[in-house]
Amino acid sequence: MIKILILIILFFAAVEDIKKMEVGHIYPASILALSFVNFFLKPYILLKFYLVNSLLLFAVLFLFWLLGGIGGEDVKILTALSFYSGFKIWDILLWASVIFIFYSLILRKFRTKLPFMPAVFAGALLNFLLI
Repeated sequence: MIKILILIILFFAAVEDIKKMEVGHIYPASILALSFVNFFLKPYILLKFYLVNSLLLFAVLFLFWLLGGIGGEDVKILTALSFYSGFKIWDILLWASVIFIFYSLILRKFRTKLPFMPAVFAGALLNFLLI
């Protein structure tokens, strides 16, 4: 059930990113809240591993943000999503990057900046469906 809610949140974030090229703060906050609910529902999850993984992901994405390759809200949403998905966030990020490369090759002729959240939504959808 939480997976479905997260996918719905990512879908609306992707739609907003397509329309405005920015995403509201409510999306990462909602994903983070659902992630903490998941921790309480599954007490066997070790929080310290998720924290270390999320900090590592944040550091990598923050570097990309500093270089101008990714937006700040993308960093926040992916970091919040890592609290839910754990080490599978790297798979989601890989799927999202591959999907982004494909549609950027097509749309790059029409726009200079492209939204990344649709690729994150598609990557999460693929990852959640495959697992």
